[in-house]
Amino acid sequence: MRAGAGLKIKQSIEMIREVGLSVAVAIQLEKHRITLLRILAAIGVLAFVVGVSLLIALKDPLYGIILTILPFGVAFFLFMEERLYLTPVIILAAAAFVPFSLPTGTGSRLVISLILAAGLLFLWVFRMAVFEKKIRLRRSPINAPVLGFCAVVLVSWAWSNLFRDPLLFVPNSFVFVQAASAVIMIVSPGLLLFMANQVTDEKWLKWMAWIMLASGAVGILANLLSINLPANTGGQASMWIVGLCVSIALCDARTPKFTRGLFLVLAALWVYWGFIRNLSWIAGWLPVFVSGGVILFIRSKRLLLVCSILLLMYLLLNTQIIESWFGQETLTSGDTRLLAWQINWRFTSQHLLFGMGPAGYAVYYMTYYPLDAMATHNNYIDLLSQTGIVGSAFYLAALGVLTWRGVVVYLRVKGQRNFIEALSLAALGGTVGCIVIMAFGDWLLPFAYTQTIAGFNYTVYNWLFMGTILSLDAMTSPARQSEPAGEG
Repeated sequence: MRAGAGLKIKQSIEMIREVGLSVAVAIQLEKHRITLLRILAAIGVLAFVVGVSLLIALKDPLYGIILTILPFGVAFFLFMEERLYLTPVIILAAAAFVPFSLPTGTGSRLVISLILAAGLLFLWVFRMAVFEKKIRLRRSPINAPVLGFCAVVLVSWAWSNLFRDPLLFVPNSFVFVQAASAVIMIVSPGLLLFMANQVTDEKWLKWMAWIMLASGAVGILANLLSINLPANTGGQASMWIVGLCVSIALCDARTPKFTRGLFLVLAALWVYWGFIRNLSWIAGWLPVFVSGGVILFIRSKRLLLVCSILLLMYLLLNTQIIESWFGQETLTSGDTRLLAWQINWRFTSQHLLFGMGPAGYAVYYMTYYPLDAMATHNNYIDLLSQTGIVGSAFYLAALGVLTWRGVVVYLRVKGQRNFIEALSLAALGGTVGCIVIMAFGDWLLPFAYTQTIAGFNYTVYNWLFMGTILSLDAMTSPARQSEPAGEG
């Protein structure tokens, strides 16, 4: 008993001594806390400077710049965690006015709009999964086709690598190219889901429209005066600029008449630039005519008739120019595209279920047709080649849903004579324009070896503004309209 008691006393003394030592250490640490933090901060800054210096000296100065701005990037994403509704405004502004891009080690560059879109979509999903403990989407008919398409992209990516022809020549850079292509194919339609769930305030939709119109004003000045101004008006930017201008001028009675007149002038200048000055570039005027035709047919058939007569008069007065262009287009584009589609089908026909993966048919071309490899210049054929019948079915279903909901939303808000009606009409016309122009190029999903992944900088316009249909659908739904004031 005495021995046991002595042992317990000894253990208690040791425990008291350890506790006392810990307390003493804690007191000393607290006493010198500021000094220790300064030492750690100095070590961190020194390591950071050494890392940046090594990157600049041994790799590329741009990587050093990236590392330098990384802390600011982290701060930005922390700021955005509670302000995700700003996402489309920020992405649009970056795509329209930020010319800066990053090297990738391949023939393409990484544009800031893609970095922001991928990062902010990830942040949205991460926030739901970690903080809200549940991935929750607003009930919408767009959910199934978009989620299905994104899943098929991942499946086709893995499938194409597992069952790839063993004789293929695959360059080292192809791993990155395929990964980047997959990211774009997921992020692009993913923006539709984001718009349907996070952007349900008219204020941010107006910001999107003003950014697009501002880029249109700056861009047309740069084009007509041949000066270098920071405005990205590539791809279908002109379609959305003209569509917004015409729709606001015809539908939004709350916009002053003088401003609406200026919008019509801006629209006319873009039609002049795309059709009169650059007739050979079909993607610069065809979607504008399709979208504008839909808008005028719905809103003002008389104005559509007037515009059609003016167009016919121009064609009759310039028959030689039109015939020359048509002949050249048929020779250089029509015949070569048919040949490109025939070559593509030789491989696609062997991979009909899930396709050859993102950018996958390029390596088949490099191996078997290195001298005759030609891009399809057709998003529908590209989709079939990359994601097969399954992926194409989901994608076409998404386009069908967008068109259907676009009609529903416009009929719901028709006659309001405000910005909501104008935007719904522009979005519907633009969606039809996108469906048409997909047959003439990779204008919605940029192919890695033609538009390159940098093409996202203007294809993102299509996805965000088509997504406004879903935002308006959520904002104007009968269920939301019946909510008591202050709810929702």
